[in-house]
Amino acid sequence: MSYLVLARKCRPQTFDEVVGQTHVTRTLSNAIKMDRVAHGFLFSGVRGVGKTSLARILAKALNCEKGPTPDPCGVCESCKAIAAGTAVDVIEIDGASNNSVDDIRDLRETIPYRPALGRFKIYVIDEVHMLSVSAFNALLKTLEEPPPHVKFIFATTEPHKIPNTILSRCQRYDFRRIPTGAIVDRIRQILADEGMEADEGALAIIGREAEGSMRDSLSILDQVLAAGAQRITAQSVADLLGVVSRRVFYDLSAALLDGDPRRALEVVRDVDNQGFDLTTFSRGLLEHLRNLVVASVCGDDTDLLDLPDDEIADVQRQAGSTSRDNLHRIFKHFSEAYEEVARSQYQRILLEATVARLADMSELIPADDLIARLEALSSDPTGGGPRGPAGGGGPGSGSGRSRGAAGRTPEAGVDRGSAAPAESATGASKAEREGTVEIPAPHGSPTGVVDLTHDWEKLLAEFSRSHPAKSSIFERGLLVLGERPDAFVLRFDERDQFTAQRAREPELQRELAAFLANRAGAPVTIRVECCDLKDTTTLARERLEETERTRKLIDEAREHPVVKGAMSTFGGTISRVQLAEDAKQEKG
Repeated sequence: MSYLVLARKCRPQTFDEVVGQTHVTRTLSNAIKMDRVAHGFLFSGVRGVGKTSLARILAKALNCEKGPTPDPCGVCESCKAIAAGTAVDVIEIDGASNNSVDDIRDLRETIPYRPALGRFKIYVIDEVHMLSVSAFNALLKTLEEPPPHVKFIFATTEPHKIPNTILSRCQRYDFRRIPTGAIVDRIRQILADEGMEADEGALAIIGREAEGSMRDSLSILDQVLAAGAQRITAQSVADLLGVVSRRVFYDLSAALLDGDPRRALEVVRDVDNQGFDLTTFSRGLLEHLRNLVVASVCGDDTDLLDLPDDEIADVQRQAGSTSRDNLHRIFKHFSEAYEEVARSQYQRILLEATVARLADMSELIPADDLIARLEALSSDPTGGGPRGPAGGGGPGSGSGRSRGAAGRTPEAGVDRGSAAPAESATGASKAEREGTVEIPAPHGSPTGVVDLTHDWEKLLAEFSRSHPAKSSIFERGLLVLGERPDAFVLRFDERDQFTAQRAREPELQRELAAFLANRAGAPVTIRVECCDLKDTTTLARERLEETERTRKLIDEAREHPVVKGAMSTFGGTISRVQLAEDAKQEKG
């Protein structure tokens, strides 16, 4: 007797035996119970997930002598004939080789005839997407209004190639990839029926290599059983299939997490010397790093880990040995390098450079530690530079705060006034938590509003890029501060009344106010005035001189050792600067 492969021998015979497609089997069972079975079905999904098997089970359920029933007996003549593929009332057609319009015409000629034995004549067309456009068109009318004794079941791996006119006439069921755990459970049951023993690691490799396909897993199992081993081990399965043992991924990831580049390079060398494909190995390592990230994020919730139970425990144990941020960083860098490794002609070199760099990266410092260091720097009475890993104090680190014009002292630090974000439970503001150093606003501006008068020419150039036809109107004016820091006055010469009148148009003023508010960081108001520009020029010159003095103080504050130390610790940028006397006025 010829050998029957496991994929055929272990084909499911009832709805309950179908693995991983509960959403489909439950719906079809209920439809049969309620006598609401459609005349056309489309089963779509990747290879080996049960589309053809479920089509046969549905045919048995409809034509069983005890049916229609969701639990076909499997012993009547109709059930046995359908299971053996010899039922005259169940016509299975290969859409890849019978895809012409003539084939469909021949099929249509047989449709009016009633079934020979069962209740229904059932047409199962596999790979239906291979039919030609003319064949689909020839099938349309029959599919929409078939005789009551006819059912159509289409199966395809590429539903996007099927015309919408066909899809709209069928009930579509999308078959999912089968979880690795479900595949492993099914293989374990089959091995028990066959009287064979296997390690859990071996089952995990077979389930993983199947990539969600039950038929692929049974084909792999057939190959493993043909090796003739009394007991199936993980090493024998890995050697037979030419895949890397999962333990190698644990060893390499441990080297990356422990900061051992030499050990990481040795693992890559061993994998390459054994002849494994480095692209496949890199993809396996990327998947393993993904599992570590998921285990770190989800904790005891393992629903997102498609792994056997014993391997889930190993992944959780390794993920708990380091911080979540460190795992995120390693995964990010390796995922970016994977594309280069997969495309490169020098895969080993790139892979070695990548793992060596990842193993050499120092572990991330928690944000709380950085905040503590920053606060220590800010409270240092000597004004010294950064301590510890962030840097060391240098010459001049003990100098006091700089003093500039008008005797004012720039105050550099984190703004904790009412306009700043609320502090967290650790005492850190949002700016601190995000890694930036805030320095309050310049003199002459309210909290959150930036003085724009000294940059009027630059602002006009920027405004002209988005409003070229309107910027020429404002070029003849001069922007100065009004009675409030958030009120700006656009002054025109009293001899240029025409231009001033045009600038007073509400639409133009709204556009300019919106533009300036965006640059100032807060709502502003605009007023247009006409006056003697000689006086305005004098006022503007005084304003510019005052602004220049303030900017010098700001530059001195930026170069202060405490500020530079804070920026070095955080790697952030300065967002605001405020003079000490202005800060006191705001607090008062």
